[in-house]
Amino acid sequence: MSALDHVAEQKYMIASSAGLVNPLWPYFSLEEPRLVLDVRSDSAFHQAHLANSYHIYPIAELKSRYSYLPPRNVPFLVIADQDQRHQVAEAFASTPAARLIYLLEATPTSSFQSTKVNREAFFASAQQCGLLRTSGSHQDRITATHSDDMPNLLFRPSPAVQRTVLNLESSHSTAHTLRVLDLGCGAARDLAWILHASRSRISPCSWIGVGVDNWKAALSRAQLLMEDLCLTSEERKPRCESMLWAKCSDAGYLDPLVGSGKGKSVLSPEDDAELWQRHVALGLEALLPVSTAQSQESEDVRERGFDLILSIRFHPRSLLPRLSSLVRTSGIVLLSHFVTLSPTERFIAAEAHPEAILDYESPPHEGRIQPGEVEALVERWNKLVEAGCKWVVAEELLEPIEDRRIIKSIALRKVAM
Repeated sequence: MSALDHVAEQKYMIASSAGLVNPLWPYFSLEEPRLVLDVRSDSAFHQAHLANSYHIYPIAELKSRYSYLPPRNVPFLVIADQDQRHQVAEAFASTPAARLIYLLEATPTSSFQSTKVNREAFFASAQQCGLLRTSGSHQDRITATHSDDMPNLLFRPSPAVQRTVLNLESSHSTAHTLRVLDLGCGAARDLAWILHASRSRISPCSWIGVGVDNWKAALSRAQLLMEDLCLTSEERKPRCESMLWAKCSDAGYLDPLVGSGKGKSVLSPEDDAELWQRHVALGLEALLPVSTAQSQESEDVRERGFDLILSIRFHPRSLLPRLSSLVRTSGIVLLSHFVTLSPTERFIAAEAHPEAILDYESPPHEGRIQPGEVEALVERWNKLVEAGCKWVVAEELLEPIEDRRIIKSIALRKVAM
């Protein structure tokens, strides 16, 4: 529990013990972390809102932002004005975890699916509990330094991503800029969490990131998320450097894509010089079909290399051998994907997670991490790694995802010898 919520809950309990009906009971009935989505107008929201709530307006904007919402089984609060009730009820009709709060001027009434609360009483209670906030604009609120009103993301990162990021940050005691590459980023929720949540984590590190995916629709959602979180400015950190449309080829390269539909591969600088140079400038030259990258000990790796490469629910087997040269010393490649279990792993997973599903049809076995595959990859990397470094397995864990299927998460770290 955050310090803010701890103080607020103490004040709430004092009021409740005195026999007072607190309008904030729907908020305090949520489990930690308490997630709030406010869909009121910009002016109403900035005038008064709950601390750390996420704001989307108008409600029609939610259609392109459903990927922002929590997992289906995680309850969250939706705050709206009474005159928005029809739009809100329709928008969340298929989201049973959404607990709807309508603010109005009249005497409130309640129902099973939603609660009507007097607006003045609601925010008076929020002020009493230390949860009332005002703001000037979305950008001012989200980019403020040491803010007590940083918007909380409604979605969750992969647990493996969260563990790895906190581990990386804890290994730096002085100011440091970390770079992350998210392969197969999809709607980029893991990448967004790394960048945005770093604003409120206690760490000397700042982050910049690059996302890559071959699905253009997903990249559009990813770009929208980065813009909503004010992560696209070249003058500020954290920031997203680029969202790249590219695919991992069967030949083991990263092919930039152009055109429409599934795209056409750019296989050389002559095909599209500007796009090619963009990938080179981002430090991805060693992955391109025609690489002029020289020694892995070059200054480019230190300057444009990555401290973290993610491959989450995505397993570009043919590309993995090339990743070693992109990683800075002390950097990590995190693989977290579906797995074909060895007999030993099956026993371990069943003991640790008796509720997990160990046998599933999708994805097919050939698309999963195979027994011995990671060990062979580390061995291959260590034959190519620059002098004075070696690759080690920093973490290897079997864990279930939301639908209980078991996956394997492996953090591979390049360490100085």
